[in-house]
Amino acid sequence: MTEQTNEINRPTLFGQPRIAEGVVYLVVTVILTHAAALLMSQPAAYWYNPNHVSDLPFAFLLRGGPILFLILWIFYGFLIWLLLGKLTLLTSMVVIVGLLFIHLMGLFKVSRCGFHALHEVHGVTGCYAYGYIPIILVCITLGLILLRERLPKQLTAWCKRMLMSFAIIWICLMGYGIYRSAFPPVSPWKPLAPLHSPGPRTMSAIAFDTKRNRAVLFGGITSWDGDHWVYDATTWEWDGKDWKEISTAVAPAGRILHAMAYDEKRGRVILYGGKNLSGNLADLWEWDGVTWHRLCPVCNPAARFSHKMIFNTERQEMIIYGGQDGKVGLAEGWTWNGEGWTYFQFAESSPGAYNAPLVYDSAGERAIGFMGREWGGTWIWKGDLWQKPNLTIQPPVRDEATLVYDPVRNVTILFGGTNEDKFLYDDTWIFKEDKWTQLDTPTFPSQRSKAVAFYDPVRGSMILYGGEVFGLIYGDMWELTLPPGEQ
Repeated sequence: MTEQTNEINRPTLFGQPRIAEGVVYLVVTVILTHAAALLMSQPAAYWYNPNHVSDLPFAFLLRGGPILFLILWIFYGFLIWLLLGKLTLLTSMVVIVGLLFIHLMGLFKVSRCGFHALHEVHGVTGCYAYGYIPIILVCITLGLILLRERLPKQLTAWCKRMLMSFAIIWICLMGYGIYRSAFPPVSPWKPLAPLHSPGPRTMSAIAFDTKRNRAVLFGGITSWDGDHWVYDATTWEWDGKDWKEISTAVAPAGRILHAMAYDEKRGRVILYGGKNLSGNLADLWEWDGVTWHRLCPVCNPAARFSHKMIFNTERQEMIIYGGQDGKVGLAEGWTWNGEGWTYFQFAESSPGAYNAPLVYDSAGERAIGFMGREWGGTWIWKGDLWQKPNLTIQPPVRDEATLVYDPVRNVTILFGGTNEDKFLYDDTWIFKEDKWTQLDTPTFPSQRSKAVAFYDPVRGSMILYGGEVFGLIYGDMWELTLPPGEQ
């Protein structure tokens, strides 16, 4: 009789016939996992400045700093453990279901693309599958705990040992993930945490004013308001230390996929085209460091977006190339001399480039582009001719990557982008002496496309800002300082 009574009352907590202890421990583990995952999924700049938090649920609690955040969550988990030990079976089940739903949904959002500190390279399928892993594991564990009364004793003992071992490994992994996020290994890439920031944005444009030593950022999408994307129309400048918003009475309309470059001859940042809710744009603007001026020359190129703009030091002219009008890719170039546009005539056919980065190599007096889709790979434009060099090694074909020319080291740097299968890249490549080499980077910006990047002569490094991954818009900032071997 005693053995039978003990068998019935085995799922107890604090000596009372309540919910099984295993269920309570499972709930507390899920709570702590959610806390750890939130920390690991924060922008890398968070560990420099707690104001740089994501927009994930409960992330606002992180503003007090990671240590205070963990203390609060551990205290919260301890209170839940005490509470469930005092409630009746029915009440505790209701609380448990509610807590598991809230925290598992939070975990689903946080871990949609994996715990970056533990596993930073993964494909599109893995990116979505990660969100389901915690839910599946919790369901299996919960089922084993609740069914243990009907399982053979040997199987019950085996499951208990297995779950205990798994719990210890899991907690150690979460601890390592937090440590890895807070103290990343030395890498050419490092996050920047300026006091001010333009905030999350994608498909914007940027140009560096070498006379004033300022990077000028304009436009892009900042968020989704429930009905449509929010097009930004603010102007920001970066001085090598911090961002500053410049308010002007006159400015271009908010837009995306426009092109900007610095006119070294005239000392102005030039902006052309793009698109917004009103359609494709064909307007031309210049920024003098104080305000925007609308330029209205005759014979503008056709409205377009996803084109690129460079300043050709040999011709002393601004050049726009490629883009699309919503139907076809444009394989054409136009030059701007400060007074009017001139159609650029190529000696042979040229690639119909859109969503493809393009930079000007001042040392080689040539333009370098990295094309996607059917044009895939490296292209070089010198004089009036486009050529595709025969390279043994080069990065995988991609669109919407960032490409930056470093005039000090005379190298071109490629980062990120996406391919036709929507696979997002987070690799870094160096193009030097017409050879591509993948850079070894222990830490790096997360996978993304449609970011902006530029070479900052003030810091002597490449700067990357914003971008997106599957609709999630980034507002983080990274700096790439090449190792001595690339000097």
